[in-house]
Amino acid sequence: MKKNFLGKILPCLLLLFWLSPVSAQIERRTVAPELVTVYSKQIDEGIELIYNLEFDKADKIFTEIVNKDAKSPVGHFFIGMTLWWRMMLDMDNTDYDDRFSDLMEKVIEVCDERLERNSQDVEALFFKCGALGFRGRLRANRESWLKAASDGKDALPLVNTLRKIDKENYDVLFGLGLYNYYAEVIPEKIPAVKPLALLFPKGDKKKGIAQLEMSAEKSRYARTESLYFLLQIYYSYERDFLKALQYAKQLREKYPKNSVFYAYLGRAYAASGFWKDAETIYRDILKKYQSGDKTYNERFAREAHFHIGVSLMNDKKIAEAHEHFKHAEEICKKVDKEPSAYHALTMLRIGMIYDLQGNHATAVAHYKKVLQMKDYQNSHQLAKTYIDHPYAG
Repeated sequence: MKKNFLGKILPCLLLLFWLSPVSAQIERRTVAPELVTVYSKQIDEGIELIYNLEFDKADKIFTEIVNKDAKSPVGHFFIGMTLWWRMMLDMDNTDYDDRFSDLMEKVIEVCDERLERNSQDVEALFFKCGALGFRGRLRANRESWLKAASDGKDALPLVNTLRKIDKENYDVLFGLGLYNYYAEVIPEKIPAVKPLALLFPKGDKKKGIAQLEMSAEKSRYARTESLYFLLQIYYSYERDFLKALQYAKQLREKYPKNSVFYAYLGRAYAASGFWKDAETIYRDILKKYQSGDKTYNERFAREAHFHIGVSLMNDKKIAEAHEHFKHAEEICKKVDKEPSAYHALTMLRIGMIYDLQGNHATAVAHYKKVLQMKDYQNSHQLAKTYIDHPYAG
């Protein structure tokens, strides 16, 4: 569990400033202002397509920019962002890694050429920060920690320059807000990273949340990312599920084709105790997966089966719940490189069902399997309890 936490959160500390959306500076730069008229509308349209997971359409727009101006980082960077969101659907899939890394390297190369001519080129500084940040984040997700840290180190002086050039920009609050929040939270969650945290300025999570909220309200390009990170913060760290639900609803309404946002809405409903709403969403997700919608893969189906199963257990529909948990278990065996949280919690639930059916011996066999996996959400303690005291509902 700690390894997984590090993989998701440590990049935010190492790469704190890449998170300011690079496109925010297109209208406020020191070089080539004529590109604003040429590309601004295309960028807006392309970004919307990315968030709605319409990757081919987005690629077409940004490829046109590359064809018109291969020396601009804009097209290369946003083609990379379409790949990034393809990866977001399944971060364990490494098929896009090399192509993505090549695109970020191209962005850095183009930006370096421009910075040699003008070290104050705001667009080049921002896109280089973005490329270093996303490349570093991928490296951290792949547990290449030293390379990730190197990217973060290279980005820091660029960001300091950017902050001096343009201090009055709501989009910049996005990166500052994330830094302030995670710089305080990460050392609290993982004492082992405290020595690393000493290398960076002290954080302030309340200030960070306020900055993200301001960015979500007033920024132009960072609004969606601010909403998404507020959703994750309230869901995963603050554990304020009603607030998370509020942000999930906003994102779902704005981007109805985004499967990641839709699944978060289901989770937020479930965590808030609105299980019937959650079940409705997860049945829809399962339907989309079964109909062949490529934005809903097996991992979404597993999540759907699990939550539908829990909802059915709440309604005492044990046999039907059991079927959904069995489907979830089958998918876990197929997609997990090592037992995941869903696998452990699914096995626990199946054991609980066997107890309800009066088959304690089979239930115990499942509880023992849970104990062989990592401990997720108190799964070990529950399994030990139910071994000695059969689950009774």
